[in-house]
Amino acid sequence: MQWRMCNEYFGKGLQSVIPFCAKQGVEQKISFEDYLSAMLSDYECAYACGLAARLLKLSAAEDVGLSLLKGQVEAAMPKERDRLDYHIRNLYKLIGDYAYTEKGEMPEEIPVLIRMGLGEEGYDCYLGNP
Repeated sequence: MQWRMCNEYFGKGLQSVIPFCAKQGVEQKISFEDYLSAMLSDYECAYACGLAARLLKLSAAEDVGLSLLKGQVEAAMPKERDRLDYHIRNLYKLIGDYAYTEKGEMPEEIPVLIRMGLGEEGYDCYLGNP
């Protein structure tokens, strides 16, 4: 699925490894019961925010900027998180702790990563979503 998204965005035959490294980094960071690591890049933040938006059932425009999406996700995250699965608690902590600042033109991988997160069904089970 992710290669298809990259091909649609970048054009056939042109694939970027950045989205997969960012996705893998977020998934590794949230997979430990004890929170261990912070996000390292805007790329990871884009995937994490897309995933959180999905879990929070937020709608995001196709061309939403990372700053706007991160703000929407943070506003929608529940304050009380003790009863949430540790994967989701860690995801929300990653997003909340990451200090994103606008750096000019958005890298082309950011919208791909946001869409990848929005399309990721693998974490729906942790919130009991259908």
